[in-house]
Amino acid sequence: MKAFNIRSTIFIVLLFLPIILNASIWIEEKKNDDSASCCSGGSEKKIGYKELIVKNGNLQDAVHVSDLNSSKVLVRDFDDFLAKGNILDNFIEVATPNKGSYHIFFEQKNVENNVLNVVATTIRVYNKDANIQDSVLKEIRGKTVGSHYDKPPLKELDFEVVMLKPIKKHQINCCLWSGDIARFKIYYKGVLADKIPLKVFTQTGWNSFVKPGKDGLVSFEIPRTTYEKAQDSKRTSEKMIVEASYTVDESGEYLGKEYSKIKYSMSMPLKFSSSPLEYSSQLSGFYVVIGVMLVFSLGIYYYRRKKKKEPKEIWFDEK
Repeated sequence: MKAFNIRSTIFIVLLFLPIILNASIWIEEKKNDDSASCCSGGSEKKIGYKELIVKNGNLQDAVHVSDLNSSKVLVRDFDDFLAKGNILDNFIEVATPNKGSYHIFFEQKNVENNVLNVVATTIRVYNKDANIQDSVLKEIRGKTVGSHYDKPPLKELDFEVVMLKPIKKHQINCCLWSGDIARFKIYYKGVLADKIPLKVFTQTGWNSFVKPGKDGLVSFEIPRTTYEKAQDSKRTSEKMIVEASYTVDESGEYLGKEYSKIKYSMSMPLKFSSSPLEYSSQLSGFYVVIGVMLVFSLGIYYYRRKKKKEPKEIWFDEK
């Protein structure tokens, strides 16, 4: 009986292990120290362009994906104009001619075990060093109303995760913060897929399996793991990946290999910081202490000045 329970426990663990420890593929901007490992010759970055690399694994020990065969890169600007990116050796280069936000989409296909795997990832990048003349009004509009959120799904992608504008409990709209309500929609061939859950992974190891609501919207509160681990009341940031997958029974052939199923997946890397409400509350407390000390010091100063005796004049009668 005990052996049966042990086998049952192992089976349950193995069943849910891929959900918890799933290794994702995602895309991120190339850092300066990545030039030696991913770029031949260590060429300098060009103004008006962004360089990105593809990574595979969990957030703690991901590896750089160098094989980018059978893949494509799409770039959508703030006017919803779509262009193609370039795959150079083992990294990606995309044109970002104007100052503002761009959505980058990467998709790669391969057939394995009679299954066509369509792996995609998307990220939003911001180019602050490009031409500003043609984008000032558009960028102001984008920042005030959050026009980079809730974009329509691309016709060029069969499966896509779209992020909606988060619900915030403060007035800082530039970034994601712990405590915000992150909201997503998942589309399959341009139609809202209201039954597909979303997997969430954070850099500190927190993970969740979020099911959509009745309206097909997937939402969750960004955890406060960053703030709990922060020291000296400093604001820190943490990476997070959201990912969805969907399998359909569809047969065909890709690059000479036959398949009977198609498995779609898309990931979206995000970054969030400790809550400004919690951080600002500590800052307000600091200001209160400084104010009390200042008032106390002024009180002592005026008290001692008031108690100070004025010198008396002494007159001598020499008559």
